Amino acid sequence: MPIRGRSSRTVVLLAMCLGLMLTMFNSTMINVALPDLGSSFHASATSLQWVATIYTLTYAAVLLLGGALGDRWGRRAAFLLGVLVFNAGSLLCAVAPALGALLGGRVVQALGAAIMLPQTLSILVHEFTRPQERARAVGIWAGVASVGLAAGPVVGGLLLSITSWRAVFVLSLLLGVATYLLARVSIPVRRHGRPKKALPLDAAGAVTAALALAALVFTLSEGEAAGWSSAVVIGTLVLSFLALAGFVFQQVRMGRRGRNPLMPMGIWRSRPFMAASLGGFAYFAVFFAVLFFYSLDLQGQRGYSALATGFAFLPMTLAMAVAGPVTGKLVVRHGAAPVMISGLVVTAVGSLLLAAADTHSTVMDLEWRLALVGAGCGLMSSSISNLAVSSVPDRYSNSASAVQNTFRQIGSTLGVAVVGIIVRGDGAGFTAGLQAGMTAVSGLLAACAVVSFLLVFRRPPRAVVAGRGSGAARVRDGRAPDSGGGPSALRRRS
Repeated sequence: MPIRGRSSRTVVLLAMCLGLMLTMFNSTMINVALPDLGSSFHASATSLQWVATIYTLTYAAVLLLGGALGDRWGRRAAFLLGVLVFNAGSLLCAVAPALGALLGGRVVQALGAAIMLPQTLSILVHEFTRPQERARAVGIWAGVASVGLAAGPVVGGLLLSITSWRAVFVLSLLLGVATYLLARVSIPVRRHGRPKKALPLDAAGAVTAALALAALVFTLSEGEAAGWSSAVVIGTLVLSFLALAGFVFQQVRMGRRGRNPLMPMGIWRSRPFMAASLGGFAYFAVFFAVLFFYSLDLQGQRGYSALATGFAFLPMTLAMAVAGPVTGKLVVRHGAAPVMISGLVVTAVGSLLLAAADTHSTVMDLEWRLALVGAGCGLMSSSISNLAVSSVPDRYSNSASAVQNTFRQIGSTLGVAVVGIIVRGDGAGFTAGLQAGMTAVSGLLAACAVVSFLLVFRRPPRAVVAGRGSGAARVRDGRAPDSGGGPSALRRRS
């Protein structure tokens, strides 16, 4: 039976947090299981890389379509479908008899995650309509995401020390079942059911977007191994750009004809939304680069086990967990944009301090530097999500969530690829290459902080702020009267 009463929104928040935890947890927990997978299937390093890559590839390609399904079928139905698909993928992975079957299960998992994830933030936006409540709810939601990302290696290491890699997928399945049951009884049909006027699905946009994103992620993932000048890499990169150009052209044309584009181009009129997308890109670029390469450093250079490596990231995990709820309060008090920019700066400093650590640095020297990076990421996670959904009208919340998560996914792939090029291209060895890579990451974060500041706080052209009153003023500082994030100028155009 549906849960009613004042506690219902709390249960909805819990269900959305569990759904988000599934996707984040699954993204990072698999990394520590790869060596055990290789032994079980006698797979090469290249084959094992596809266990992570095929998930990222599928997930990035389907995210925009996943957001659109919520507009057509209703957020509740889309979320429940995404969880069911994810659970089916987890089951396939857990019982996979061969590597090919495991890769198929990972594709199914990614499809489910791509449908589910955009609905989590959109459901919260429509459940928590008051600015302060929304900021706190998104703060908790983002804090859970941070914990899920950073706790994956720790829990994965624990499971591998007790049993085999299959337990990683069994745990995902159990969490998925709990998420489905909780969401089914808590998400109100009245607010999140099928719209009275179901919007037509933008099939052409879905195909071109999937092609553009899949080709881009493939290029970034395989460029180092295949060679950046190889015909395959150059061909997929050109294909990505052509598909992207076709997608943008088709979306603009649909918008002008009054149809329902997959990605309403009007959201890009909001400069705070542009800043949030840039911040999401930088956030995942640094987080996944740190997680990937310091896992290699601790296990390959320092001789740590998978379990010990997982625990080495515990200070970063705790810092992200503590920063999540605190960030929600800071967003209410100061606005999402200042908090996000502060997070970019803190993470840039932490990355630069990591770059200063050398082979003589003890693990304790790394711990507090990782914790600083975790604190900065915690400040970014909640504030980026708040800024993204509150800087566009609520009817665009599904699209905004999907676009923002797409930028995060591209950032995660590009961060690992670029730092990998720097690490492997440095003739002085892995440690020196990692130092150079983290210096580059620090520079990227600093540049994103500056650009975000200019986007949000620089006075827009007079035509954009022609409307008088506090709404126009609040767009400039990243806060809007209704949400703490700033869509007033966009609303007037819409």
